[in-house]
Amino acid sequence: MKWGVLLGLLFYLGMLSAQAPATWGAKLGMNLSQHYGNKSDAEDYNVKSGVRAGISGGAFLDFAANDNLSLGFEALYSMKGSRQKIRISTMELDGVYEELAKPATMDVRYYIDYLEIPVLFKIKTLSVGKLDLWAVTGTAMSLKLKGHHDLDGTVWFPNDDGSFTTFDIRESSNLKDINIFDFSFVYGGFIDLGRSFPLSIEYRFTLGWDYLHLPTYDLFEPVALRNQAYSVYISKTF
Repeated sequence: MKWGVLLGLLFYLGMLSAQAPATWGAKLGMNLSQHYGNKSDAEDYNVKSGVRAGISGGAFLDFAANDNLSLGFEALYSMKGSRQKIRISTMELDGVYEELAKPATMDVRYYIDYLEIPVLFKIKTLSVGKLDLWAVTGTAMSLKLKGHHDLDGTVWFPNDDGSFTTFDIRESSNLKDINIFDFSFVYGGFIDLGRSFPLSIEYRFTLGWDYLHLPTYDLFEPVALRNQAYSVYISKTF
């Protein structure tokens, strides 16, 4: 269903822009990405989410409907992911869930790289001197190129003398079972310096629609989280 809607939209927009003046260029920047999901009321674990810093960049093609409106197509290599710190109070041991005398800790890192294809509407909102301010909104489809996750954890088992024996956990995977495609909503803005020299500076927020079922420790079910990324780009028009 999503494929049909997306292909139909691309075809329609392509027909509209076929006769419009076109400009193209390249852009390079960075993402601060993380995963988000519904807040859990569970009392047996606590999660703190951190960001992954990564590179994002590629090419763009803009079709101008008029001086204040254009339609943009992009192809970007985008590095996304997150870091999750998990504190676990209850764990399944030998088939039975037990309250841990000392909470276990898990540090999980997700790395997912995508080919991201945004389709964007760009609207000029303000001109000041030789600078133009544009608003950007649209959608993006992403194709997973590669993925990896690492888990480092520690479980403490109590001894009769009150001390603890530590058990270290190490796991990793290539995330082959998570979604190949991811769909996102995109919005942001950029300052166009084109009347001085052909560069622009852009801020963008990309919010995923689809849940990714990301693995953690083998004894736990995957967690359902979505992608999100804060991006900054420098673009050059040729």
